[in-house]
Amino acid sequence: MEGMLVHKIDRTRVPTPACLAAPTVAHYDRLRGADKEAIRQALFAIQGERCAYCERRTGTGDKDGHIEHFRNQANHAHLDLHWPNLFWSCNDTNTCGKHKDDCDIKNGTSTKAEFSPDDIIDPSIDDPDDYLVFVYDGEVKPRTDLTEPQLKKATETLRVFQLADSSFLRKSRADAAAPYVSHLDLLREIAPDRICAYAQSELGKTQHAPFYTVIRHFLSQFAC
Repeated sequence: MEGMLVHKIDRTRVPTPACLAAPTVAHYDRLRGADKEAIRQALFAIQGERCAYCERRTGTGDKDGHIEHFRNQANHAHLDLHWPNLFWSCNDTNTCGKHKDDCDIKNGTSTKAEFSPDDIIDPSIDDPDDYLVFVYDGEVKPRTDLTEPQLKKATETLRVFQLADSSFLRKSRADAAAPYVSHLDLLREIAPDRICAYAQSELGKTQHAPFYTVIRHFLSQFAC
């Protein structure tokens, strides 16, 4: 299964790019264009050409998104060539990696207040399903059974990446789930005995879809 913020990343699906497995330069900014392309292709393979944080489909060119350092280069230079620290992010300045990198207002309380990377979900380490629930109407919220430290990680993740507050993302998730909601409503009326099999079948077909997690969270309630 492809990994992203709404999935736990499985980096074993591809080899570590050679330029990172045995780096010949000291810093990411000194990598050649061909090396960055190799990183990009490896990230596409594990993320399904979707943003690591919001799951929207991106293009595959170097202008369609950016290679994202989960822990930024300015404060974590020793990790700038660390494969588990790299993701592919969309270029939306209001969400995801771009918004995260703008969260540096010290002692602030706004959406761009400073944060600790230890207080947000790291999809190379954490399983986001342990923290977040994606609802078919596009809402995303913390699970109700979290400890205080887990709740902080869930709420900080939603704030830093603007996953819950973005009207674009909320509508996109609702639009992604809508066909399945409608089809299950129809099956309830004409063939309720087929609901389980339908949900199970669609779960297998939609793994590469944009905004797959909201589809998965919805259909999983009905699957066999």
